[in-house]
Amino acid sequence: MTHANPVNTHMHYKADENRRLFIKKDIIEISLWTDDLEYKNTEINSFSILNRQLIKSERLQNTIQDFRRRNTLIMGNICKYEQHLRQELEFGTIEYDLNRAKLHEKRRAEYVNLDKEYRALKTDIFNLLSKFKRE
Repeated sequence: MTHANPVNTHMHYKADENRRLFIKKDIIEISLWTDDLEYKNTEINSFSILNRQLIKSERLQNTIQDFRRRNTLIMGNICKYEQHLRQELEFGTIEYDLNRAKLHEKRRAEYVNLDKEYRALKTDIFNLLSKFKRE
């Protein structure tokens, strides 16, 4: 009969504890991203209405539509990633290593790039709106 080495058992427990902690941290961050992307979707709908009723720019409408599609696509990807992490948290045993950290950083970069695009779009819209004068 083989007895478990208490040092190895403790190290395995500690590694699993850290793995679970890192995954929980990633899930919390993803939750912030999804909240923000949902809010952006609400704002983009308002911008679309502003454009149709006031600005009336076909180019802007196409840009808004393009952003809405990318926002939806990235939201879907992030939701799938979150589901994967939740399954890994509950049932998984894969170590949280450099590869997993790089995968999360890749997802973060996608989110950050979309956020930068959104800020540029908002700036364009506000610049267009600033040209209107009240009579």
